[in-house]
Amino acid sequence: MKTILIVDDSAFIRDLHRDILESADFQVIEAQNGMEALTLYDDKKPDAVLMDLLMPEMDGIDVIKNILAKDPQAITIVCSTDKQKYRKKEAKEVGAKAFISKPVDGDELIEIINKLLYKE
Repeated sequence: MKTILIVDDSAFIRDLHRDILESADFQVIEAQNGMEALTLYDDKKPDAVLMDLLMPEMDGIDVIKNILAKDPQAITIVCSTDKQKYRKKEAKEVGAKAFISKPVDGDELIEIINKLLYKE
């Protein structure tokens, strides 16, 4: 079973994304901020990270940079309400594999994660 780390400061969004991912047989771990995400990534080594951009303490771009500095093969997917073109470009430039806008479509989320995890 593949593990997905959800990083979002909103408990409601984490619950929503967890329900979607668990319905597709993913194991889910959650972080409510960037610092917690980095600790969990190191401890649990998830198969992919679903990352919000706009969070207190450390934004998602900085978290992605930190994760990829340690693990260049990490699969990071941005999931954000920030739909500005420069933010999408910035996420791609630092190494995010995909950008999904909130509110997320569950089928689209699962499809993107499966493509990234099981690409051959």
